Amino acid sequence: MAYDVQVKDLPPQLALTVRRRASMGTISEALGQAFAAIMECAVAGGAQYAGPPFALYPAEVTAEFDVVVCQPVAVEATGAGDVAAEEIAGGTVASTTHMGPYSGLGSAYGSLQAWMVANDKKPSGPCREVYLTEPGSVPDAELVTEVDWPFV
Repeated sequence: MAYDVQVKDLPPQLALTVRRRASMGTISEALGQAFAAIMECAVAGGAQYAGPPFALYPAEVTAEFDVVVCQPVAVEATGAGDVAAEEIAGGTVASTTHMGPYSGLGSAYGSLQAWMVANDKKPSGPCREVYLTEPGSVPDAELVTEVDWPFV
């Protein structure tokens, strides 16, 4: 799949967040548990969603890594338990869209890295995967994920 890389300016975003430690083998379970906790908190607190969910990953994923699972919400939202309400920084990112199973996301990251090299840019923060379709609502081949990577 060929990836079109665009430069975007993302605004800061208030989100309900859960932080987890995961590995490639446990990331699906960690995301599922985190999103369930966020949804429970949002329903209990009457939070209004303000965009698609996303996760922040370190620029370099090691055997175990920290992931921040985020659900954008309107200003009046509050966290509870291990769910926090926090502002996620915005900034300038290289962005591309992946269509297909999550297992193929490495190609999107590779395209973003190649774009940075070709444009003399360097990664400068966590990568953001924005989940534009919900797993289970479409076949894996139709999942749409935006990948955003800040740079300098």
